Amino acid sequence: MKKLLFASLFLVVISSCKEKEDNDDKNEKKSDVMLPLDVMYKGTPSIGKTENMVTVMNWNSNMIKGDVAAAGSLIADSLTLNLADGMHVDLAHDSAIAFLKGWISSMDSASQTYNAIIPVDNKTAGDEWVIQWIHETYYYKNGKTEDVRLNESYRLVNGKIRQINQYAQAIPAKK
Repeated sequence: MKKLLFASLFLVVISSCKEKEDNDDKNEKKSDVMLPLDVMYKGTPSIGKTENMVTVMNWNSNMIKGDVAAAGSLIADSLTLNLADGMHVDLAHDSAIAFLKGWISSMDSASQTYNAIIPVDNKTAGDEWVIQWIHETYYYKNGKTEDVRLNESYRLVNGKIRQINQYAQAIPAKK
């Protein structure tokens, strides 16, 4: 009786594994969709690691608090910035820290609200990204206040931020 029970259990397990493989194959085929337009950045997107979201949120939290040293610990050996105002810089780690300290030192404080954050991986290219939508307010020492809505994409390498691309949305005028 025990042999019959073991044999039956074995067949059930093997059968369920085969069904999972068949379902995985079907899901893979569904994602093989032909896009109607060409895309420059090719790849197969998938939901990424939530740990990468934590890294980006810690980066932002540290920057908003003005703790550049803590934020700097989350940067890779180099950092590429493509900012919403058109600025593009490629910086070694130490230069990135100096750049960030200069920017932070121009402010009294800042605030940030998250609208959404999603980790996305490009399996084909081997890239890990975090995409976020945020609302930030900067209070500069010269009395100026800047209110911005941003979409930012962070490329991470080995758990560290290597690239930040930033896009801005104009804030509608108050009525």
